[in-house]
Amino acid sequence: MRPAWSAHHKKKVSRNFNWIWYLGAAVWFLNAALAMHRANLRLGLTNALISAVFLVAGIFFGRQAKRSSGRGNGRRPLE
Repeated sequence: MRPAWSAHHKKKVSRNFNWIWYLGAAVWFLNAALAMHRANLRLGLTNALISAVFLVAGIFFGRQAKRSSGRGNGRRPLE
């Protein structure tokens, strides 16, 4: 009998939830666009920067998940 949160389940969960970073980037970008539309340039630029950080984090964690699952650029998975 396996425990409810096995190592296999944790890998699957981390692989399936890297999209949350892209969702966060989209929400922050929408917030930046609304702030700039309402002529609040400083808040808009700050939100755009946060959106870019979320986008870079999504790309980074997406590549990490692909490498750990063995689906990335022909390399063997990290053990």
